[in-house]
Amino acid sequence: MELPHKKRYILLFTISIILAFLLMMDVRLHPVPLLDQWTSSYPATLEGTFWYDLFRWITELGSSTVLSVLAFVFGLFLAIKRKDLIGAGIVFTATALGYQFNFLIKKMVQRERPTILAFVDGEGFSFPSGHSMVSFITYGIIVYFLWKYLKQRLRFTITVVAGFLVLLIGLSRYVLRVHYVTDILGGYSFGLIFLIIWILLYKWLQYKFGREKVRSY
Repeated sequence: MELPHKKRYILLFTISIILAFLLMMDVRLHPVPLLDQWTSSYPATLEGTFWYDLFRWITELGSSTVLSVLAFVFGLFLAIKRKDLIGAGIVFTATALGYQFNFLIKKMVQRERPTILAFVDGEGFSFPSGHSMVSFITYGIIVYFLWKYLKQRLRFTITVVAGFLVLLIGLSRYVLRVHYVTDILGGYSFGLIFLIIWILLYKWLQYKFGREKVRSY
């Protein structure tokens, strides 16, 4: 991994750690932080509209079922088609452990949700948003591996599409009123932290077992 890329990972990791910590402290110290006070009333105006129904379906793209199946299928692709067993293991465990870490953080913060909606997985504690966090990890790790196999002109497209999708999944949790905005931002922050950890773990395992030279992406 070249020095500029090391610095990039360190910078992103540091920013995400600081942001996640600040959001977690804000939620712990204030029942409803200012950002949530300013934004919490708007979603109620969307109930019964086209946008509410649309985001009701979009949120399923960040459900545990969809993300688990996606990680399993892509992991099989890496294992069978690309003979990358380490990569397959990273994809499998990134999603699975992402949920475990999300549960542990929620247990530690113990923030109540703005609304309980079981039919969209809106139960349990609220911070950080599991849909936002694990979607960031799963779609992010898939994009990372696709960069190895896609041509240059497709890399930007797939990155933008995945990023927009993760953004919409987080927004859907806000529109459906099962999360506050700070929950979603916290989910993205913790998602980036664990995504970087999994990428660096993959690079270390590849280097340790001599499967390939450490790449600069």
